[in-house]
Amino acid sequence: MTMHKNATMRFDLSGKIAWVPGGAGLLGSAVCRALAEHGAHVIVGDLRGEAAEAAATVLVQDGLHAEGRTLDIGDEEAVVRQVDAIVAEHGHLDIMVNMTFFYTKAQLEDMTAAQWEKGMHVSLTGAFVATREAGRVMKAQKKGSIVHFSSMYGMVSPDPRMYPPTQTPNPVDYGVAKAGVLQLVRYQAVFMAPHGVRVNAIVPGPFPNPDSQGADPDFMKLLLGKSPMGRTGLPEEIAGAVVFLCSDAASYVTGTRIVVDGGWTAW
Repeated sequence: MTMHKNATMRFDLSGKIAWVPGGAGLLGSAVCRALAEHGAHVIVGDLRGEAAEAAATVLVQDGLHAEGRTLDIGDEEAVVRQVDAIVAEHGHLDIMVNMTFFYTKAQLEDMTAAQWEKGMHVSLTGAFVATREAGRVMKAQKKGSIVHFSSMYGMVSPDPRMYPPTQTPNPVDYGVAKAGVLQLVRYQAVFMAPHGVRVNAIVPGPFPNPDSQGADPDFMKLLLGKSPMGRTGLPEEIAGAVVFLCSDAASYVTGTRIVVDGGWTAW
């Protein structure tokens, strides 16, 4: 770890290799841009390979360092291969930001065990495999930062009164998986701390996709009414917290979470 006299330089990620599973999504694109703008070489991993490549291309066109790769985080062998390939090509892996998720859309009384297990497999088992593999590399390096994305619904329950007939309440498999991610963070942080590896979580609040929930005026009215700040978050508003956790500015921060929810979980 390099201690900088200039506080601004502590956020510099130059020379860092950052792997971002799920990086082509709404929030993922903003996170990848922020990491790249702070100097990291960003590897955008996403199940939608074309979207990952497109996201990386936009960054490269802006003079930043990025590449896109297809990644199915639910495929253990694929995760292992991708981490091995990154290390073989770049020599090191300094940052992992896991932004992947999956949920069934089925409600509790109708959800099958198979649906439940599929949600757990991607959102929780996938997170475990990715953090195991990234952690293996970082442990050998004696340094690294792992950041997982949880959710406000990993901390509190959805309010069923908030969902009009046009919207399905956030499903139980998603919330349970994201709560599990928070414990994964605590566990790995404790065991990896002696090896110079930090593990933390980002907990996003309401960041509705403008093409789906964000386009439903009845839902948005209820959503805004439940937010202390009276609005939803913008993708770029989550990126600063990620950069902080990945940088030397957070050199004594591990095993915790940063909640970016406009006060949603405060009441």
